[in-house]
Amino acid sequence: MKRTLLFTIMLVFGFSVMAQQKPAKICKSLQRKIATTNKISDIPNTFSQPGNVLVNSKAALDDIIGASKYDMQSNASMMSRLYLWPDGTLAGTWTMGLEETTYPDRGSGYNYNNGSAWDPAPEARLETTRTGWPNINPWMGTGECNVSHNSTTSLVLNTRPVKGTGNWTQTLPMTSPSGITSLVWPRAITNGSNFQNIHIITVGQGNLGGQTAPLLYYRSLNGGSTWDKMGIVLPQLDGTNYKAFGGDDYAWVEPHGDTLAFVACGGSIDAFLMYSYDNGNTWTKTIIMPNGYTHIPAGTATPDYIGGDGCIAGAMDKNGVFHVAFGRMTWANTGNNYYPGTDGLIYWNSTQPALDTLIVADFDSCYAHNLLLGYVVENSSGDTIIDFPTYGVSVSSFPQITIDEYNNIYFLWQGLTVGNPSPDPYNYCHIWGRAWFHDNAEWTEMIDFNTGLFYMFMEFAYPAVAKKLKNNKLQLITQTSSQPGSNIKDATIPVHDVNIEYREIPTADFIPVGIADKTVTSEIAVSQNYPNPVKGATCFNVNLEKVANVIVDVTNMMGQKIMSMDKGLVNAGLQTYSIDGSQLTAGVYFYTVKINGESFTRKMIVE
Repeated sequence: MKRTLLFTIMLVFGFSVMAQQKPAKICKSLQRKIATTNKISDIPNTFSQPGNVLVNSKAALDDIIGASKYDMQSNASMMSRLYLWPDGTLAGTWTMGLEETTYPDRGSGYNYNNGSAWDPAPEARLETTRTGWPNINPWMGTGECNVSHNSTTSLVLNTRPVKGTGNWTQTLPMTSPSGITSLVWPRAITNGSNFQNIHIITVGQGNLGGQTAPLLYYRSLNGGSTWDKMGIVLPQLDGTNYKAFGGDDYAWVEPHGDTLAFVACGGSIDAFLMYSYDNGNTWTKTIIMPNGYTHIPAGTATPDYIGGDGCIAGAMDKNGVFHVAFGRMTWANTGNNYYPGTDGLIYWNSTQPALDTLIVADFDSCYAHNLLLGYVVENSSGDTIIDFPTYGVSVSSFPQITIDEYNNIYFLWQGLTVGNPSPDPYNYCHIWGRAWFHDNAEWTEMIDFNTGLFYMFMEFAYPAVAKKLKNNKLQLITQTSSQPGSNIKDATIPVHDVNIEYREIPTADFIPVGIADKTVTSEIAVSQNYPNPVKGATCFNVNLEKVANVIVDVTNMMGQKIMSMDKGLVNAGLQTYSIDGSQLTAGVYFYTVKINGESFTRKMIVE
């Protein structure tokens, strides 16, 4: 179902960028609030109370592809929940439960987009049994597979030979090693020339080699008919390294041929990268950030220490470099307790050494060392954080990473946001993002993609992004509601309805209109073009302090020069130049004014 509104209103409110962004101050009482980790498996939720009666004021151009009362999509790191096919079709999945309070109908919600529209929202789960934590992937050519758990000795595999249509075939093919009573919290990917290879990492509950919750690897080379690797503990992930893994503390990197990788972090494990160049036969481990409390018995008192919050994402670029983002968390009592007011989304890549925990432990040091990819941002009104429900992660977390064909890297995450608190009163979470364009030395500014009238009094949580782009747009699904927080994660939050919403974010939105080159002197001014967006001719002004040589170049998003105008020696004063936009196809362009060797660049949009 599509929500609609007047286009003129959309132009007025749109998205905005926080200028000269600084971290917002979270008061000490909220920073020091302590919570206990609560990894939800398949235990029914018995807490129930009336839902929030706040009217949903949001009216945006987002598609509602599903609904649920069960309102938690992950304990931490996200699954593969949205897949974009080369032909532009999409498949999305989420944990759905409509029958409170124990959610006996819980299972995989699924919806399909034929390239132009989504099917009607589902009213029943995909599986025949109660499940959760679904992963959607391509399978056996044009088919698709969905992997979920039901807290038995086997995970649930559903497949069908043609994407978007036909009946699903359900099997329970993965068995547990001796000593493991159940398999939970799976992460699944597929690769191979025909997507015939299925790779799964999942936590086993029980005892295996001294581990109470080992991370187990499964592999099938024939679409799930047989499994040549079942319940394998990978090198350096055994009981001599970690006593237990937390649910959802790990996430796959999108496969590149036979190159596989996953990342992990948490209160009782290191932040690390595991990668294989031979389709999972051999594996290598790289420490991203060490954790000195991986073997302390549960309940043992420890000093507060820094670690990952369990919410991590990774991607590999065209040069084979792995890029990783994870939530920063202050832990106490060996990871059983944490401080939910901890802020900071940390960035690392595989060309760097392991992160120094002394630097990461201090927020200001993280900021000074340029490690902070994301954080809670102050606004011009001076608003503060009033309060927030706990999601079990940092207040800037649930990262997602997509890299386009030009090696530009796009990051999205869920971030606590100042201003417009709910009646509770809690601050809402929005979806934030920033990009790193391959030919720039700096990140773009952070952007709140839920600012403005459309998104007031709305919570946006659990972002899941497709790993490829469509028409220079990121494909995103999120869980939305008028009620901040998750009842499953925090029983003080009332049971409430949530939607699963789909949105496209143009890559151009990561580039604020009117950002100038920092090398330009203050005596020279180049205006933003007008009108912008452009439908025909557009003009801009150049104010010269003195006589100068002026050249104007127009380039596209790939950096290719489209136009060039050499104005020669130009007198001091205000000059007006025009660009014929009718000669350009619709899209995003940049015009660069070169003045005596210095440059001033602005963005223009051609419709």
